[in-house]
Amino acid sequence: MTQSSENIRGEIQRANDEWNSAFNSGNADAVAALYAPDAVVLPSTHAVIRGASAIEDFWNGLISAGVKDHRIEMVDAQSGGDIAYAIGKWSANAPGEGSEAQRYEGTVVTVFRRQGDGSWKACLHTWN
Repeated sequence: MTQSSENIRGEIQRANDEWNSAFNSGNADAVAALYAPDAVVLPSTHAVIRGASAIEDFWNGLISAGVKDHRIEMVDAQSGGDIAYAIGKWSANAPGEGSEAQRYEGTVVTVFRRQGDGSWKACLHTWN
């Protein structure tokens, strides 16, 4: 069963909002809980991060490094069956030269899979 475009956009927007909230609260465990158990994260460093523990460690490293104020602006989301994808723009602030915060931004693609309880969890996440 395919969800309407409006419905899946609302579901994915909620997932993005939960992700931003968890990250911005400094809770890497809560961020990792938003991924499927077999999820893969592909950061721009060319690393391949697999599984909940490694994903939590990855995000904890960025949180500990002072990355904050993360935002995802969804551009589009589509679904087919139990798979959905979202494309968007991301931005965050992190310590830069001296004590000045530096703004970083780029594009993001996330593939979501509907879970048995009806929730959507990220199973593939990449950005530049």
